[in-house]
Amino acid sequence: MNDYDIIDRLFMEREEETISNIEDDVLVLKNKVKGAKKGEINAIIADFPKENSELKEKLLNYIDNLVVDYNIMLAYYNKKYYKQGFEDALEIKRKCE
Repeated sequence: MNDYDIIDRLFMEREEETISNIEDDVLVLKNKVKGAKKGEINAIIADFPKENSELKEKLLNYIDNLVVDYNIMLAYYNKKYYKQGFEDALEIKRKCE
């Protein structure tokens, strides 16, 4: 088994533990985020005049895609930098031996 297999396995184990700590994260982030809520944005867009139905649909789709894109990027960077931390730790260990 190579170092990358070990890193992947450790990441998967930590990922499950990290998911269980979401409530703590929500408390930390509560005072740091802007508080925009998708439901409120949808309600504002729903109030647009009926003749703008095509624009409303387009805006809602763009908002959905934006949220999905951010979630994908966050997951990617979380995994990338978490694994990078393990790789750095392995490299430090090698240098100390």
